[in-house]
Amino acid sequence: MSSINILILSAASRSTENSNEVYPTCLMEDEGTSLLEKIIDKTLNINNVIYSYAFLESDIKKFHLDKISNLLTPNSNCIKISEGCQGALCTALYSACQLKQDSELLIISANEIIDLDYKKFIDDFKKQKLDAGTVTFKSVHPHYSYVRLNKGMVVEAAQRKPISQNATAGIFWFKSTKRFISSAMKQILKGASTDGLYFIAPCFNELILEQCKIGVFNIDNALYSPYKQKPSFTIMDK
Repeated sequence: MSSINILILSAASRSTENSNEVYPTCLMEDEGTSLLEKIIDKTLNINNVIYSYAFLESDIKKFHLDKISNLLTPNSNCIKISEGCQGALCTALYSACQLKQDSELLIISANEIIDLDYKKFIDDFKKQKLDAGTVTFKSVHPHYSYVRLNKGMVVEAAQRKPISQNATAGIFWFKSTKRFISSAMKQILKGASTDGLYFIAPCFNELILEQCKIGVFNIDNALYSPYKQKPSFTIMDK
């Protein structure tokens, strides 16, 4: 049975008045459980998983994220990301190049969560025989990335630009890791950035040009929760 790379991204730079007192978003707690633990819990029914985490190198040193991630998922990979990395796509690309290339790839942003067993949408993507897929919810806020659909398939993706009401929930699946790497490199070579940063959703556009089949798994908004850093570090912002 083939394996799947699960890559959890938590390497966003944090700019605050006193960054020395701010923990990474992935360590925020809700009722005593960190966001990182909640995300992992949603993936436990997926078979043959190889976990990898992308953390800022400075956060690894300061908050012992390498030890935390290994406690949660023994023998997992902890990937060090330098400050100044130009967005989530660059972080994911750097990390994915170190993973098994023929395996599936599930990229999860560790600043939001969906209240759903993640195996459910992966099984749906496979049933549809997709090359890639993402989880969506309804929104028009320019904070999110968006995909436009035609007959249920993605025909365009954009970052911080509502081209539809299909916002992505920070979860992206690819049939193979090497396919993600190829599309990400093409996006970067084209300079397809947003506000100087590179994001994951727009790499779907490169796959679309190759006539790949990209779909979505739509969820009710009540199942989606973005997390924001707050002084208490414990409250989930819905």
